[in-house]
Amino acid sequence: MTLRPLEPSLVPPAEIARRLTLLQQRIQALDLDAALILQNADLYYFTGTVQDGVLLVPAEAPPLFFVRRSLSRAREEGRIAEVIPYRAYSEIPRLAEERGWRRLSRLGLELDVLPVTLYQRLQKAFPGAEMADLSMEVRVLRARKSAWEVEAIRAAAAISARMAARLAAVAREGMTEVELAAEVEAEARRAGHQGQVRFRRFNQESFYGHLLAGPHSAVPAFLDSATGGRGPYPAVGHGASFRPIGRGEPILLDLVGACHGYYADMTRTFVLGEARGELVRAYAAVRAIWEVARDALRPGIRADAIFTAAFAAAQDLGYGEAFMRSGEGQLSYVGHGVGLEIDEIPFLARGFEMPLEEGMVLAVEPKLTLPEIGVIGLEDTFLVTAKGAEALTEVPRDLTMLEP
Repeated sequence: MTLRPLEPSLVPPAEIARRLTLLQQRIQALDLDAALILQNADLYYFTGTVQDGVLLVPAEAPPLFFVRRSLSRAREEGRIAEVIPYRAYSEIPRLAEERGWRRLSRLGLELDVLPVTLYQRLQKAFPGAEMADLSMEVRVLRARKSAWEVEAIRAAAAISARMAARLAAVAREGMTEVELAAEVEAEARRAGHQGQVRFRRFNQESFYGHLLAGPHSAVPAFLDSATGGRGPYPAVGHGASFRPIGRGEPILLDLVGACHGYYADMTRTFVLGEARGELVRAYAAVRAIWEVARDALRPGIRADAIFTAAFAAAQDLGYGEAFMRSGEGQLSYVGHGVGLEIDEIPFLARGFEMPLEEGMVLAVEPKLTLPEIGVIGLEDTFLVTAKGAEALTEVPRDLTMLEP
């Protein structure tokens, strides 16, 4: 099946059935009675909809989807046979018992993202039940992508290509970062961008990503990203600002394509006018580091080995101190998993020992921060195959020089 932007598509029933079977296997292996799934990205993954509800997945029985709103959309979009209206969490044990499920003494939850107050309400609703953390099990299940998911990511990558083309067509000297970002973001929406980027990590907030230029792109920010930028206001704290873009400055396009719930992460570097000197040398280094990381992506290699190889290449090229931020807050990763969230596992990071597997989708994003010039980067989203890495984002990777 080919998925395209602007063509809404429901998740195939067989896709949901396979995912639930794998989840139930993990529930049984952990000797749990059931899992409770509440977070939107996980709800979509296991039901096919993000309507407000609680998915109860027993270890050995069909799942029950308790929905507060919208019940009609949950039944229309979702792939769970039994969708049950409810008003309060306290009703769920009784409603489950009425349907024959009584053994709910050990429950698995997404404790990495569940707010404490909600956790306490669930404890009250299931008095005496032991509540275990199932979050890593869920994240590991989601790390390997099916053919359907890969097609959704390809559709998101097509939007990324449209964004890069729009930037090349409209970038002009004197435009502010926000003005250029608005042009590119509008093109993304016309192309089918869903207009939302989900992070799993607490307080990681972003719009479409970063469009930054010149030394401003090297301004540090709180986001766990190689780029920051000052942002429009301190209340936002990162991203595009109202600063005009100058001739000869690198323009970093680090925006996320997104549709069907899935993401394609891509970075390209442009410059208004002729690129000279250190900018050209730094981009050549970034391309070389990118090639080292790409060539290392294969089943069986540990995720941290990709970072080690990329960092060694940066050091050999004389850019170790500029690699993935310079000075304050230098990062120890060169990529991350991509899917329904932009920060999925595995992380290509120091100390992350998970081996890569066929079917994983990862963004590889070497960037160099040169405070007097800006951030120079190159990023693509790759599918790990038996033969190595297949790029899902296909936009020319040269340093692109534009008419100022």
